[in-house]
Amino acid sequence: MREIVPSMHFLENFMPVVGDEPFAVKLLEEASHIPFYKAVELGYIRDAACRREVRRIVEGRGWQVTAWCSPVIADAGLSLSSLDPVERKAAVAMAKELVAGAAEYGAHRVGLQSGPDPGDAKREEAKKVLLESCVEIAEFAKAYPNLYLIIEPLDRFVHKKQLLGPIGEVVEWFAELKKTAPNFYIHWDSAHEKLGGADLIESLRLSAPYLAQFHICNCVTEEGHPYRGDHHMDVGQAPDYKTWGYLTPEVGAEMLKEAASFEPIAGIDRMTIALEVRSHLADDLWAKERLIRTFLQRVFDLAGVPYDK
Repeated sequence: MREIVPSMHFLENFMPVVGDEPFAVKLLEEASHIPFYKAVELGYIRDAACRREVRRIVEGRGWQVTAWCSPVIADAGLSLSSLDPVERKAAVAMAKELVAGAAEYGAHRVGLQSGPDPGDAKREEAKKVLLESCVEIAEFAKAYPNLYLIIEPLDRFVHKKQLLGPIGEVVEWFAELKKTAPNFYIHWDSAHEKLGGADLIESLRLSAPYLAQFHICNCVTEEGHPYRGDHHMDVGQAPDYKTWGYLTPEVGAEMLKEAASFEPIAGIDRMTIALEVRSHLADDLWAKERLIRTFLQRVFDLAGVPYDK
């Protein structure tokens, strides 16, 4: 059995304010007093004073910290799987810089992604250079013994259209990566798998040998629907939890229960699960946090997995 603890996806839950780092740090301080969460997922923090404050908060709380650095690389127009050597070199250099920066504010995990899918003809070549990129970043990250790396497969054909998509391919590629980069693991996301047409439980099982953390995330898969895609959409509320998407507490509990049944893997003391819901400007952010927390608590209760250790 794997120990799994609830994580607050602070980056998404408080998205409208995370660009104002001093303000966001104040909210993180408030959030640290919520006993339910045992881990937190943040974006990349640039301000040195804010980094020191974040480290103080997360260490005082005993939180496991994931730093999502993949958006920084993507926003710079770079890709770790680029077939342009100059671009890929810049992406790898930036990833190393992000790893070093994330370590300053107490990150245990740094989250990355592959890059755009180049199409059938160039896909295998792109996987090869992505592996080379990851090996180089993993070697650099060994300088930080309390930190390891995660990579998130996204959907290939519907919305994000990334190189690493279908989980069967990902696991095959990852087995090769782990031979030279043991400090790399998989982050699994239910919305991307659902959009890719995967059976969620089977997909989780395939990822199990390399799985460090995962998101449950609502989405609409119906073709032609204006909400179709990975938009980190809201979940429903009691009593029926109905939305246009697929996710209910019962569906989430099936995934959590399955993941908790996996055998432990080397390097991962505790696996984390977060409910990925994005807040928007003018939302009541604390009301949204309570909605997320209530839903995730229900998932844990239905799965029979304790969260109050």
